Amino acid sequence: MNEPLEANDLPEIAEVLADPAASFWLKATLHSALSRDPVDAAHDSEIMARLLDRRCREILADS
Repeated sequence: MNEPLEANDLPEIAEVLADPAASFWLKATLHSALSRDPVDAAHDSEIMARLLDRRCREILADS
């Protein structure tokens, strides 16, 4: 699996939103998160990332 990106390796949010190669899901999620409390959005995003990472590892382990 890929190592997590460091904060200084991440693009700016505006760059992701303008990137035609970025997924619709990522852009929609960013738009939604930007209208929320940033602490709540960051916390929920961390939980989402951990849940999806676990699901990915489970699927890969089964194959």
